[in-house]
Amino acid sequence: MREPTRISHDLDRRRTLRAFRAGELSRSEVCDAGRSLRSSAEVLGVRSESPCPLCDSCEVREVAWVYGSAIAEKSGTARSLSEIRAIVATLFPDGDVQSAKELTVHTVEVCLRCGWNHLLREDTYRAGAESTEQESPATERPAR
Repeated sequence: MREPTRISHDLDRRRTLRAFRAGELSRSEVCDAGRSLRSSAEVLGVRSESPCPLCDSCEVREVAWVYGSAIAEKSGTARSLSEIRAIVATLFPDGDVQSAKELTVHTVEVCLRCGWNHLLREDTYRAGAESTEQESPATERPAR
């Protein structure tokens, strides 16, 4: 899979958790995962190695959402890692360096128990990027 440009949202996540623990944010403000996000995380999400930072549940999933004008109706939807690999392979076949195509994958952490959710990272794929065997946008992990 191609090497993406990655933007980590870890600092923002830590700030949000710090604000919650300081009483500046309510639980309803940080545990606001809607039905669609929870369902997508349950069906397509990869189990996180870390427990929920709020309720300590092990029911935390990382789910990937894809965005880009080149993927038409798939843009703004949750996708499995295998589907994302197929989209990347289709959009950026070897040698396609002149294309202006771009695909962004948002990886969101979701607790199925309390509804905590936060954007973890954005991976952006562009034509002409180096190919690697690195597992992105999220590392596949076996369910516990």
